[in-house]
This record gives sequence, C-alpha cells and structure tokens, in this order.
Amino acid sequence: MNESSAEEAAQCNHAALPIMSKEHSTTAILRAGRRPAVRSGPIDEAFATLARRPEVISFAVGAPDPGLLPVDTVATLAAEVLAEYGSTALQYGVTRGFPPMLEQARFLLSGRGIDCPVDRLHIATGGSGALHNLCMALLGPGAVVLVESPTYGPAVKVFRSHGARVREVGSDAEGMLPPALDTALADPDVAFVYLLPTFQNPTGRTMTADRRAAIADTVVRHGALVVEDDVYPDLRYRGTPVPAFWSFAPDHTVYITSLSKTLAPALRIGIEVLPGELVDSVLALKQGIDMQTSAFAQAIAARFLAGAAAADHLVLLRKSYAAKLAAMTAALARHFPGGYRWTEPEGGMFLWLEGPPGLNTDALLGPALESGVAFLPGSAFFVEETPSSAMRLSFAGAPVDRIDHGIELLARVCAE
Repeated sequence: MNESSAEEAAQCNHAALPIMSKEHSTTAILRAGRRPAVRSGPIDEAFATLARRPEVISFAVGAPDPGLLPVDTVATLAAEVLAEYGSTALQYGVTRGFPPMLEQARFLLSGRGIDCPVDRLHIATGGSGALHNLCMALLGPGAVVLVESPTYGPAVKVFRSHGARVREVGSDAEGMLPPALDTALADPDVAFVYLLPTFQNPTGRTMTADRRAAIADTVVRHGALVVEDDVYPDLRYRGTPVPAFWSFAPDHTVYITSLSKTLAPALRIGIEVLPGELVDSVLALKQGIDMQTSAFAQAIAARFLAGAAAADHLVLLRKSYAAKLAAMTAALARHFPGGYRWTEPEGGMFLWLEGPPGLNTDALLGPALESGVAFLPGSAFFVEETPSSAMRLSFAGAPVDRIDHGIELLARVCAE
C-alpha cells in the first residue's frame, strides 16, 4: 500500500467509525482548556544535565544498560531479514502487524497466561504508541482515568494530552486497593483503570495473584476496563511469576507490553491485546498516525524471538540486572541511616526509596546533580506532582562498579 492509499484507507475507516465526534475534535479539546501534557520540571532538568555531564552516575534513566544492547545480534538479524524478505521488509506493511511478528507475539504472550487469536493483537510503535492509540479511541474531554498511587508519570501526561482527568486510587504495598477502586468506579465518566501490576514503575512492587483476582472481580462487577502496562515481566531475578492481570479478566483488559527492555528500545516494538470491540477503532486510528509499525523492525524482532538469541540474551540481562539490584540494596543498607526505607523488588529496573517525613526530594535534585549523582524525585510519579519524600532509583543503566559510590554520594546529599 502506498502512502496515498494508506491515507485514503485511514480516512474511510474514520468515516465508518463513530469515535471522533465533534466533542473529540482538536478544536474542541483545545477550547476545553485542558492542562498541557508537557511542561518543564525536575525531570527535564535532570535529563538536560545528564546530556551535558556523562560522568554523572545516573539512577534516573529507566532505560536498558547500553552495554547490554545486542548490537552484533541485531546487525546479523538485519542482514538475514533483508536476504529473506528483500524489498518487502522496507515497504509499507499491514497496519495490524507483520505476520511473523504477530505469530511470535502470540507465543511470547502464551508464556504469560495470555492465549488470544491473532485478530485481537496489534503490533504498535512501542508500548507508548500502543497506549497513545488506545487513548485516541477511548479518551476525550471529561473522561476519567484511574491510576495507582504512585504511578508512571509519563502515562499521566498522555492521558491529559487527550483531555482526560486523572485520579489516584488508594494503594498499598501490593498496589491498588479493591475497596478504593470500587468507590472510584461509581463515577460514570471513568474510561479505564491504568495498572502496572508487575515490577511497577516507579516502586518495583508486584501485585499478588489474590489482589489481581480481587481487582478483577471489582472491574467485572462494574463493567469497567483495565489497561495493563506490562513491560518488565521477563526481567524477573527471583521469586515465582504471577499470571498477567489479563488472565483474570480477559474481556475487560487491554494488555500492553513491548520489547524495548528485552531487545532494543530503538526498534519500537509494542504488543497490544485488545477486546474485540476495540480492535477496528484502534487500527483505524493507527492508520492515521503512522500507518504501520516498521515492517523491517518487526521482521528483526520476529527473527530474534524465533531463534536462540532471545533466550540467551534474557539470561545475560537477568544476571547483569540482578547483580546491579543486589549492589544497590547493599549500598542503601550501608550508606543510608535509619528513617529511610526502600522496596526490594523481585525484578524490573527500579526501586523506591522513601525518606523521613519532611524530606523534599525535589529540593535535593539540584545538589545531587552537582555532587555527581542523579535520581528522579517522587513528585514526578504522583498526579498532582506535589513535593514528596520519596525518589525512584533505576539500577539498570549504571555500571555495577559505580553503584556503591553513587549511593554514597546520594546519602551525603540527603544528610546535608
């Protein structure tokens, strides 16, 4: 399909779908005066400083260790893809996804307790692209999205960019509290509930099977929809895997995952499992955004998943990140005094450090950067972004032999 025909198809599909009413038009959304999705703040300051000062020990960035990105493997796979598919790999593709990638996605998901037909799948441009496509279909001015407390800050900005109001629901060490969710779902404007049940960003916590079942019961009883953001389940270092939330309420759950943390972020491979009634709307909207996710990138990813390279690479990632997590928790115990506590996740890339009452981690960010260490303040992960005594620490990207020194520097800043 050439670019013109793809655009025409997108327009035809839009015309057939009653999802973009006048209330959802760009003009109406702007007139609604919703809060800007992006604004400067401590996160921007941290990333700008890191770009200028690579010597800073960064616990701020939630990205894979660049030294673990499989450069040689991807180069080999790219050559194999071009040899097998030729120009087809460089051409426009099917909006739903490259067929071999769809099959590999089904196989990957089956290991997480998700068994679904191909017609429920969508290969998106990263997990963020999957979320954006879904929000275009479901959100508009006045819609409400319910989130955990704390939650993934960039997702809140995505929701607001589509005109939604975002509300936190009471949470504990296992995640969202079912009674609090039950109360919140009484609001008829709730569009969906956004959850990160496994190795949550930012806390690293994992929701137990019992809690997932209780939330699923609540969601089903209200006829509500959950969006499960699940990009870390393969990065488990200890403990027993918990089935995806989707398996507890498959008809009430959109499942989103990606290969950014286990293959390479730049390939932008997201996987989305949709309830049947949402598939056509989401795919039609995707046609209008980017027509399809790169067929070349999908072919590389499919070949990676189909061979031994994926399993071997996961072994390497788990071993490396487990060592970094152990180094960070040991350093926290060594350098931080009483009055501080932290999560000890079984996987993922993050842990959550909480200080004594009155500590303002926003105010500590500048001094920390000056001292040579970076983190993200807890305020970035709450809906109202009010000052917090907590901070998110990412152990994945920092060299393992610099983690202890980085935590020592951070402890000194907190003590001043």
